[in-house]
Amino acid sequence: MRSLALSAALVALTLPATAQVSLSGADKDTYSLEKNHAFLTWSVVHMGISDYTVNFTDFDATLDFDPDNPTASTIEVTINPLAIETNYPDPERKVEWEDKLTKGGSYFNGEEFPEIKFVSTGATATGEFTGQLTGDLTFLGVTNPVTLDVTYNGVTNAPWFGQRDLIGFNASTTLDRTAWGLTTNKSSVSNDVVIEFSGEFLQDD
Repeated sequence: MRSLALSAALVALTLPATAQVSLSGADKDTYSLEKNHAFLTWSVVHMGISDYTVNFTDFDATLDFDPDNPTASTIEVTINPLAIETNYPDPERKVEWEDKLTKGGSYFNGEEFPEIKFVSTGATATGEFTGQLTGDLTFLGVTNPVTLDVTYNGVTNAPWFGQRDLIGFNASTTLDRTAWGLTTNKSSVSNDVVIEFSGEFLQDD
């Protein structure tokens, strides 16, 4: 027991301090998504009585971040529409269901359109650490402007990344899926789709 306690203490000593919510603490640089700590979901209302939520499991992003002028920061995000994770309980039917969502022409049609892409076009500050990010979202071959609500969560320096900064953000938006031509099951699935992101970005070498 003593050795376990000592090991826990040593691990605790190696962990970074809590991230500081300070724009000035981060370097102006290019940051890449730290995929081990990044989460992206979409949710629709099912039958008017519950939120059906699905995880994207393969996505990437590159952020050019300027802490002195955060509204000048830019980001580009790519998402693999074939890579999702549902909460379907039956393992065999789960594969079938996820294939139905991602392949073919009914939903994501990921074989014909193998990439969902977001490219920022501008940003405005709404508070000291909050803002709105505008950009173009391309899905099913259609590009439309979208606006995301963004919160900057702070900066830290994890010892396993050396001196490189690690910064965190939350972002969310609500889209009308029909604007991208996705009109399947309108009688049972809401047109509105809630997109939510929480993740970390690591300063490039």
